[in-house]
Amino acid sequence: MAFKEKSAWLMLIATLVVGLYMTYAVVHTYMELQQVPAVLPVFIKLTVTLIILSVIGQIVLAIANHKQAEQKADEREKVFIRRGQAAAGGVLAFGVVASLIHFLFLSDGNLLFYSCLLSLVVAQVVEYAVQIASFRRGY
Repeated sequence: MAFKEKSAWLMLIATLVVGLYMTYAVVHTYMELQQVPAVLPVFIKLTVTLIILSVIGQIVLAIANHKQAEQKADEREKVFIRRGQAAAGGVLAFGVVASLIHFLFLSDGNLLFYSCLLSLVVAQVVEYAVQIASFRRGY
């Protein structure tokens, strides 16, 4: 397995864990209080947790595969990375536009923030999933 694919797996898992936790926390708070929770506490937890998981994971991955980690992406890997980024861009654009349309009807800024943040998380999951699928297919 290529180092870039291992890195994509790591980031996919970290993003899913943090994104699912964020979704659970927001939905759980909404069900209890019947209002969208404040943005800052959840956002800080989300950001710090994702950074910690990513940094520690990438360090462990680089130590375990130090020769592969030093190599630059080859042409095939660059295509796979761009393919994932293109797919993620489309998902993000759709999610943000849907969030803005939703905001027109509900006028809740916190909900708009969480909708856009969820769109970002889903876009990142799509990016890593497309990269992994491309690596698995080999083209």
